[in-house]
Amino acid sequence: MTHTIQGWSLLPLAGLTTIVFLSCMASPPQEVLAFDGGRVRAADAHEAIEVEGLLRELRPALLALLPDTAFQDLDVWVQDQPSLYRFPTEATADAEGLWSPSHRRIMLSRNADDVRRTLAHELVHASLGASWRALPGTMEEGLADHASTRLAEDGAARLRAGRLSAAALAVGGLELVLSIEREHATNPDVRRSWSARIRLSGDESDPLEVFQLSAGLSTTKLATGPKRGYYGLAFLVVDRIVERHGYEGLHALCLRATENGHATVPAEWLLAAAELTRDDADWRRAAHAALGESELIELVGMYPDFLVDALVVYVKRQSNEGSAAHYATVLAGLDVHVTLASDDTRAATRVSLAQLPSVREAVEARLASDVALGQLIADS
Repeated sequence: MTHTIQGWSLLPLAGLTTIVFLSCMASPPQEVLAFDGGRVRAADAHEAIEVEGLLRELRPALLALLPDTAFQDLDVWVQDQPSLYRFPTEATADAEGLWSPSHRRIMLSRNADDVRRTLAHELVHASLGASWRALPGTMEEGLADHASTRLAEDGAARLRAGRLSAAALAVGGLELVLSIEREHATNPDVRRSWSARIRLSGDESDPLEVFQLSAGLSTTKLATGPKRGYYGLAFLVVDRIVERHGYEGLHALCLRATENGHATVPAEWLLAAAELTRDDADWRRAAHAALGESELIELVGMYPDFLVDALVVYVKRQSNEGSAAHYATVLAGLDVHVTLASDDTRAATRVSLAQLPSVREAVEARLASDVALGQLIADS
């Protein structure tokens, strides 16, 4: 996420505003570790060394990944909540990392979901050359997110699931199908089946605004829901362009736009390169198609309640007795799948309950809790 500060233009108040400005700035973390090209400031030496190690790995990998990238001196501050100021602003309250070009500073949350991936994202902002300024709207955020999945592969599926699901929610929602099959009690050749369609919805946006609004700037006032939607839509566009033309192809669009006198790459060029239209349904289908098996596993982990609730109700309805042992037997005999709804059912992404151990554990815990509660009521 980028972060810019607007300067004051009232010269007669320069002395006073400077005092106020400095007094509002966040205090630097105490531990300082110098590295080639900058400094890491952190709470202690161990934290500083850990971040410096990540920088040593990420910087050359990033330079090899993206064209027209370079590193000037920069600082990395590790904070509880990333902020330039002593009191974080509402616009940056949900950020795990920030980049301030005017201060040449990355502010990194020590509590980030994935510190390596977050640092990689901010390093993209810090390294992009002038030719990349032709990316319009939120597209730089999409590029930074996408590059971070290549530089921090362990967290790639989780980020892809979050961004692609946000894109789908922004243009109509996500549809999942829960399917349960069970052998007949007396005839093993007969299987009983049950299914339910679950629709996830969120804040909808005009996808073309991703080329106009800069959702990553702190000066852009957007609620968390729409901001996530634009980040997701930008990621989807970059993902499709890189899949077809590589990062070099996306960069070539920037060069071509500049050569033709455009301040930014025209939206039509980006749509054509991504093989997208102006139709919301086309964007939704593209987001669904980009969600593979690993992303669907992560997605269910983000929204587990619908699956846990449905399985608990189903097991109880299929059980003749309310014992934990019988519930476990019924659950073990179920063939459970979650499928991402698709126009092409043959290509629909599908995962089984066996691939979702945390969901199974949650179902077992809920059933055990219900049994204990029932026993407590019976004994009282």
